[in-house]
Amino acid sequence: MKGAAADARPDAKPALATGPPVRIAHVQLLPILSGVQKVTLDELASLDRAAFEPFLICRSPGPLSETAEAHGIECLFADRLVRPISPRSDLAALAQLAGLMRRHRFDVVHTHSSKTGVLGRLAARLAGVPNVVHTVHGFSLPAANSKIEKALYFSAEWLSGRFSDAVVCLKEADAEFTRKWLRVPSRRVHLIPNGIDASRFAPLAADARAAVRRRVFQLAEGVPAVGMVGRLCRQKNPLCFVEAADLLLGEGIEAKFFLIGDGPWNDLVETEIDRRRRGGQIVVLGWRDDVPELLGALDLFVLTSGWEGLPLALLEALACGVPAVASDIPGNRDVVADGIDGLLATPADPESFAIQMAKLLADAELRAEFGRSGRQKVAGRYQLAGRVGRMADLYAALIEQNGRRKPLPESRVPSAGKASAVPGEPPARKPR
Repeated sequence: MKGAAADARPDAKPALATGPPVRIAHVQLLPILSGVQKVTLDELASLDRAAFEPFLICRSPGPLSETAEAHGIECLFADRLVRPISPRSDLAALAQLAGLMRRHRFDVVHTHSSKTGVLGRLAARLAGVPNVVHTVHGFSLPAANSKIEKALYFSAEWLSGRFSDAVVCLKEADAEFTRKWLRVPSRRVHLIPNGIDASRFAPLAADARAAVRRRVFQLAEGVPAVGMVGRLCRQKNPLCFVEAADLLLGEGIEAKFFLIGDGPWNDLVETEIDRRRRGGQIVVLGWRDDVPELLGALDLFVLTSGWEGLPLALLEALACGVPAVASDIPGNRDVVADGIDGLLATPADPESFAIQMAKLLADAELRAEFGRSGRQKVAGRYQLAGRVGRMADLYAALIEQNGRRKPLPESRVPSAGKASAVPGEPPARKPR
């Protein structure tokens, strides 16, 4: 297999041998519908059910599992899996995950992000899963608070690489880091960018756009709407968005600013808006189910992240024909072409963001030009169907290389309601 997977046709079918569907589980931590979780949901929901039987493992029921179940994806829960690093909790989560994977006899386990990626990959190996895949959504090293913490994060990523049959990277910078520093062989590193459904995320018709601006944004005629979609947390740096908006409003620029999302920094953001006396001008809308419509009604999209994989929010905004101002970091600059479909700003610098935002707010023709360019690029280069086809091809290649879980001998398949005949395993369903 090549290090960077070749482009696959959107309608490509996995070259799997005949037999029962491949049992595949994606592992997430939080049951929310943020960017990383949406990648899992989009992929599992789009896989060919004749070839794959999809499962989702996460900490607890929530919007992610509810939406997954609505798509016919079976959900399993590991309540010992928690976000903070804790040796006791993490060992308990490792044992719980390994038990789930052993019981359900997955052919492929696919993990995401840092904490879940470490525990999930190790658990999969302990459970005897023959094919272990991990997607890098940006490395956690920028989140480290000290050199010791950074070294621990790096060591965990390096060790986890040893348990990976394939590491999927969303951008070349992460693929290079994985090969050079984590020492994962090039044949196991695959560059497969995120993709979105460009028919769902698309420019709004004029009447639909006006309705959203009136009903949701409550905008006066001619007032621009500026928005950011993302989890309110340290990574996304929403306080930078608030401060940049405050600078523009302080200069007399007439606009209204919206944060679409929720998270651990919600109260901090609300407090900062109140402190600056910008209530009604900077508005937190929380989690929404109508993000495509909200994006299509914006005049300008902003993303103030400190680090990213390949952000879905940027792809979605550009697909809706909305120009973007984004922090000049890997991931963002892989999506935004500076001066073509958006502008890049200095990370964590509200003044830089305010300057770039002001340029676009003052020029409707430039916004329209950028919007057309962004839409054309995403629709041509970042389609969800193409990504899912490439992932299915990768799974098929791994199955061909490493095989599948062997079904239990009939004599060892536990009867319903009885204790498992397999030492250390809970009761399990009969293999199909």
